[in-house]
Amino acid sequence: MYLSAERLALANQAVRETFEQCSIVWQAIPHWDTGDPGQISVPNGILATPGLLPVQTKPKSFALTVAEVIAPTPDALLTGVMTATKDLAKILDDDVLPNLYTKAGHTHKSTFGAQPLTDALIDSRADVENAGYRAPSCLVTNTDGLKKLSHLVGGVSILPQVLAAGNINALHRTKPLNAPDTQPRALLIGRRRRIPQGAAPEASPGEEPVDLAVSLLPSLEVDGETSTGKIQLTVRIRYAIRITDAQGLVANHT
Repeated sequence: MYLSAERLALANQAVRETFEQCSIVWQAIPHWDTGDPGQISVPNGILATPGLLPVQTKPKSFALTVAEVIAPTPDALLTGVMTATKDLAKILDDDVLPNLYTKAGHTHKSTFGAQPLTDALIDSRADVENAGYRAPSCLVTNTDGLKKLSHLVGGVSILPQVLAAGNINALHRTKPLNAPDTQPRALLIGRRRRIPQGAAPEASPGEEPVDLAVSLLPSLEVDGETSTGKIQLTVRIRYAIRITDAQGLVANHT
């Protein structure tokens, strides 16, 4: 079983666009293409302690009937592709973000009231700025953390003031950063270059404290017929997460 070049190109375009829209990691962390889909390791990017990191594959498979795959219009194929790609984006986020949180070079503990939260983010800002990351930072928080950041004081949300104090121009909400703990958690990612919300794919990865080395960009493969007579397809990505400078990452918790 195979897809025509035109339909495969259309499906892969849907994979790329859906992945860009759904993945926090893709929007917040710069990535670079190694140029070798079969690559199994990449340099860790740390000058003081050079080494190699393994490249891992994350797949998400789904099945369609032959009629759905070869239908005159690609609606069923694209629906399956986009649903699986959304799940793949979550798989990537759930792997990378907790990893960054636990390996952050700085940690701050505070209550998540308005003033303590502001103080903690200013301290986090100082940590990454002292490490050379003086551009506006990115903040990734869980649902409880976003609730705390959005508290009302005098009928006005504290969010704009807190983000300004922390020099933060990009905010993302994710699942618990250290599951199964659901207490307020936040990860501040320092940056050397100004990267707008969601614009990390266009940023230069080598200058930032963390990047994603991608040997196989999000794409679709046609696996073949299953025992049930359906056609299995898989969306997949192959990557390694590189923390080149843990001092540019700050974990905040209660």
